[in-house]
Amino acid sequence: MARRIPLPRLTRRQRRARWQRERRQQAFIVVIFSAVLFFVLGLISWAASDRFYQDNLKPAVRFEGRAVAMRDWKSEVKYEQTRFYVEFGVPAGYENDPQIAEQKASFERSSLDALVEHSILDTQARADGVTIARDAIDARYQDDWGQFRSRHILIQINKDAPDQTLEVNNALAKATAIRDQLRQDPNNQALWNQLAKDNSNDPGSADSGGELGWVGKGQFVKEFEDAARALKIGEVSDPIKSDFGYHIIQVEERRGPEENEIVKRWLASGFTVDDLKAHARYDLLKDEYAKRRQDQAVTSPTLQVHVAQIQVAAPRPVGGNFQAFTDQLKKVSDVGAALDSGTDFGEVAKKYSEDSATKDKGGDMGWIARGMLTDLASETELFNLDAGARSQQHNALSTTTWFKVLEKSDARELDDTQKKTIKDNAYQYWLNQQKKAHDVLRLVPGLEFD
Repeated sequence: MARRIPLPRLTRRQRRARWQRERRQQAFIVVIFSAVLFFVLGLISWAASDRFYQDNLKPAVRFEGRAVAMRDWKSEVKYEQTRFYVEFGVPAGYENDPQIAEQKASFERSSLDALVEHSILDTQARADGVTIARDAIDARYQDDWGQFRSRHILIQINKDAPDQTLEVNNALAKATAIRDQLRQDPNNQALWNQLAKDNSNDPGSADSGGELGWVGKGQFVKEFEDAARALKIGEVSDPIKSDFGYHIIQVEERRGPEENEIVKRWLASGFTVDDLKAHARYDLLKDEYAKRRQDQAVTSPTLQVHVAQIQVAAPRPVGGNFQAFTDQLKKVSDVGAALDSGTDFGEVAKKYSEDSATKDKGGDMGWIARGMLTDLASETELFNLDAGARSQQHNALSTTTWFKVLEKSDARELDDTQKKTIKDNAYQYWLNQQKKAHDVLRLVPGLEFD
């Protein structure tokens, strides 16, 4: 039988020392574990806070030193994309379909443009003491998103008829006669069915009593829309002339914005009615400043330059088509080389320019006054060049352009076409001036340039 060797017994002092040593080891382990735990939690918290900053608080735009937050830009992107989904029939749940990825991406730039525009309008409105009344905002919201259901009978004007005056008079007389019949019994469906089938030149509605369904602002030509909005329910209009001919219109029903599919989709996406009305306010401010600029835009006679241009599409690798990108890069290089070698500007324009309105004329754009071009850099250079001089290459997002000044005049009268161009461009021209004056800095990666 094996002999047991007795273990030495620890003294009380030894036991106490061992207990203290074990406690110190346990405390050390706890401290190390706590430090690691707090470090990991700190990393997670930092990552979360940094992500929150990047997604929400990081500036998307700096305007006069003030930041416009990334979350405001993302909200505007969502606003514009939601409208796109409804207008192009993208069902709920299919917003991330890769087939619409390119269209969705385009709203990232336009939304950033909108934020810049809103900042400019707010700043200018404060400076000018311009305020928009709540009643005006509510009315604009109703006007923009309310809808009406209507029907019409269209009498076309044959634009190839040899005697246009006679043709117009005959069409008007026919439309007037139809109006008179309908006013005798305006809600008679059988009458509408018969008159539309026998007379209407609108193939989309002639077989359904002229019915056009529910529509909102901007879906019909302006003449039709203006007349329809002024009509009472059930009233038959006088003949309304548009580019299509004469319309006899009846509005059957109206409904408010809450029934509009775009508004429904916005509200379902988290926007509020106040968000939509905020956009209506900016639309009203835009209208106000567009009118102000148009009223001040035209001065005649004025300094003008006679200009020719060569314009080609800017090289961009769209949809993975790198061959087209390479070909366009080469074209830009070839244009530059031809001009630098002394080849006649007009001949280079005829060979390379992609602007159909000026290509066959050697790039001749005619006489240009200030305000006819909205690209301020191009305008500034053109008015500083001497006659016969060529500009530098101007690179925009979608085009690459070269100019040549053919003639200059210190005081040339504007013709009607020039006056219309200046008035049509007046708001965008002013907006671009404000962007330059207010030191706008775009900070979203890939969208830094206007």
